[in-house]
Amino acid sequence: RRQPLPSRAARRSSMPLLLLISALAATSGASMHAAPLRPVLGSHAEALRLRGGGSFGQALHSASAELFAANPKKGSTGPTVPVPRKLRLEDHVRGVVFGGMDGILTTFALLAAVAGSRHTSTSLTLVIGISTVLADALSMGAGEYLSSKAEAQMEGGVAKANGPSPLEKGTAMFVAFTAFGSMPLLGFIIAAALTNLAGSDVPPDKYFLLSIAITGVTLFALGCIKAQFVQDKWWKSGLEVSGIGGAAACVAFFTAKIVDHMID
Repeated sequence: RRQPLPSRAARRSSMPLLLLISALAATSGASMHAAPLRPVLGSHAEALRLRGGGSFGQALHSASAELFAANPKKGSTGPTVPVPRKLRLEDHVRGVVFGGMDGILTTFALLAAVAGSRHTSTSLTLVIGISTVLADALSMGAGEYLSSKAEAQMEGGVAKANGPSPLEKGTAMFVAFTAFGSMPLLGFIIAAALTNLAGSDVPPDKYFLLSIAITGVTLFALGCIKAQFVQDKWWKSGLEVSGIGGAAACVAFFTAKIVDHMID
């Protein structure tokens, strides 16, 4: 007849005894094997010398480690896996507003300068505009990445807890600059496409009028986006961003007019 298995409580109560037996076996096993005919004359030091050194405490610690490794604690889940951080727009307000504003003003100022000069063409305007947007977007994204990385290194080499990484900040800046900076060019692109379909030539200043309208709407929309994350009214923030952008565009437009007049 099979004997019933001991209960969990009985196994736990016998664990200290098992540890003691394992330690004694580890310290005395080698000496018994080396000199079985002299158990009384062999001292504890002689047993340790025959087994290669060590102590009773070390043997007890080794036996404990082996026993607990074979019987892990209940509820142990092993090493924790870091949870990926969710992408949140509020973490990139600075990059979106700064990159978007800079992209719009950079492109629109270029178009305003081109419109203020008479020595240009539609194709040249598009080539310069597209290349400027991509080059400046890469420059702004790289600058944001390097500055964020340097800031993290000054604070101990790691990013803030639950905060975006330098690479994430640089990517947000690049995307915002490219997306918003391309808006002023849509006026020229749409007008050029309509001109090709109609088969008639439209003066470049007509392209610029459409670009002004698109840029104004984009600036106002950027101000409304900014108002969602700060304590400000949407229409007030939209007018503020539009006013600042319009002032920068006026400076570029009239500067090109003055320089073009001086050259002629």
